[in-house]
Amino acid sequence: MRKVHTVVVEWEVRDVSLLSSYMLERSVNGSSSDFQNFNMAGCVQNGNRFQCTDKDLFKGSSEETAATGSVSYRLRVTHPDGSLHTYFQTTVEYTTNAVRRTWGSIKSMFQ
Repeated sequence: MRKVHTVVVEWEVRDVSLLSSYMLERSVNGSSSDFQNFNMAGCVQNGNRFQCTDKDLFKGSSEETAATGSVSYRLRVTHPDGSLHTYFQTTVEYTTNAVRRTWGSIKSMFQ
């Protein structure tokens, strides 16, 4: 499986009029109960094609400068009749050197 820094999720629909709204959700621990709304600001629609870019992947708590992990995405669509459907769920492996720091870890670097 290919390792990536940025994840791009793309999909295409046959008939856009069958979509009332959509929501891409993300889970970083793989649990189906842990899916949360994705930042839709990274999503664009061009006709019947959709693309969402996720640049918010950070390494875990290891002390390494780069880390690998997996992230899952699922697409939930609301139809004009109000019914909600999950259309796909996929998992991808990624590698990143971005580090999420807490205020405590930043202060400890300067002590």
